[in-house]
Amino acid sequence: MLRKVRTKIIPYNTAFVVNPIAGDGKAGRIWPKLEEMLQQSGQSYRVYFTRNAGDGTGLAARASDQGAELVVAVGGDGTLKEVLNGIDLERNIFGMIPAGTGNGFIRSLSIPLKWEKAFQGLARWEPRRIDIGRANNVLFLNSAGVGLDGAVASAASAKYKSLKGYLAYAFALVDQAVAFNRFQCKVKCNGLYFEDHRSLVVLVANGRYYGGKLCIAPQASLDDGYLDLVLIKKRSIPDLLVTGARVAVRKHLSSKAIIKMQGQTFDIETSREVPLQIDGDVISTASVKVETLSSALKVLAPAIRQVT
Repeated sequence: MLRKVRTKIIPYNTAFVVNPIAGDGKAGRIWPKLEEMLQQSGQSYRVYFTRNAGDGTGLAARASDQGAELVVAVGGDGTLKEVLNGIDLERNIFGMIPAGTGNGFIRSLSIPLKWEKAFQGLARWEPRRIDIGRANNVLFLNSAGVGLDGAVASAASAKYKSLKGYLAYAFALVDQAVAFNRFQCKVKCNGLYFEDHRSLVVLVANGRYYGGKLCIAPQASLDDGYLDLVLIKKRSIPDLLVTGARVAVRKHLSSKAIIKMQGQTFDIETSREVPLQIDGDVISTASVKVETLSSALKVLAPAIRQVT
């Protein structure tokens, strides 16, 4: 039993979309506590539980159709992406409760990482508009990337799925850093064109944080109308380790192994089919069009600040 806390009523017709298995079951453990707080406050709400991958999109659309003004995703970045693709961008406000492994986008939004504080903020914060992205007609919040990051996400969910949380991604990263072959990449942006023959990762970011605390795009802003491209070239393993260390301390953008640029539309073609991850969901493709939808999403979140 939670101690009784003073929780304000959320001033919207509210629905929650809960992915019980997100964060190795963290979302499922959080929900009964959240529900108790909702009941203590006298909040009216609806709740929808996902059962399979992709369910969040249909459930969010159902919540919207049934009159929800605020649709709150309880899960990780993948759950957030599913809910985003189901809500009505014109009518709905988006809320988020962190319950994933990394919660990268929630960090970028400066939402508290403690679920209780994030929940209490839903009753206090004013809606504000942020940019989102679209990759091959799929909406995303945080990032879309081709290459190594997609290969790591795929290996973590398949080859290392028996491992928990970050451990699966750590093993997958070591595996794919050696096994993944570089590829030729052509990028069109801002009327410019460039080609790289040693691409390892081509990431188009909306948020700053990626895979938890990793600040892959420290220059990115959620409300500037632009997306930020970071291309990492494949070099020797020692050079790759140095680049990884520079990423960890946010000094990588000056590296010769990095190409960076900002734009509203990116057309990316690769010399072969490579994994494409869109907020962690992976497909294989040889081309992707990524574009900014400026100020398209209303979210409940505090003023942007740096979260460490």
